[in-house]
Amino acid sequence: MTIQSALVRQFGKPDGLLGVLAGLIMQVRPSNRLRNLRTLELLDIRPGDRVLELGFGPGLAVKRASELATSGKVVGIDHSALMLREARRRNAVEIRTGRVELLLGSANALPRFEERFDKVLAVNVFMFWEDPVSVLAGLRGVMKSGAVIALTLQPRRSGATVGDTRAAAERMATALRDAGYETIRTELMEMAPVAAACVLGRTPSSA
Repeated sequence: MTIQSALVRQFGKPDGLLGVLAGLIMQVRPSNRLRNLRTLELLDIRPGDRVLELGFGPGLAVKRASELATSGKVVGIDHSALMLREARRRNAVEIRTGRVELLLGSANALPRFEERFDKVLAVNVFMFWEDPVSVLAGLRGVMKSGAVIALTLQPRRSGATVGDTRAAAERMATALRDAGYETIRTELMEMAPVAAACVLGRTPSSA
């Protein structure tokens, strides 16, 4: 395995020295920051919302979400202890005031939450889920009736095209439908080196 391929694998679960480098790239890469910001814009987070992020990495989206959910709460789950430490450092003030809670865990085995969520996001983590329909079905159990989820993905392979982005969007949309979400729509995000796709879905509203 080359150093480059080893580094690419670190984006799935950063650890060790290469994980530190992967985390730094996540923090400074313009497309990463833009993906997070645009996903949050599409979620239309309101002041009182409870927000859940899966795979928060260095905590950039958590930080911004807490600025939007001023009277709500932001919770994050990531399976990388290295990223948990980095994100907790970045969001230390918000954690102390109780507006942010960051947990070590997996989307496949969600912890118990005191309340359900209004908004859920996962940015560039869908491709790491072995059974995305199962993960998404599990998430419905922690979301309020009519809550919104946003799945964003930007293809990262060398030479990726907008065709790859559209194919990824269709996979995410299909998984959301199969998991029981409604009102599914796709938004393309123009950025370099290739467009990203954000697919949004809503949990069924109670009768």
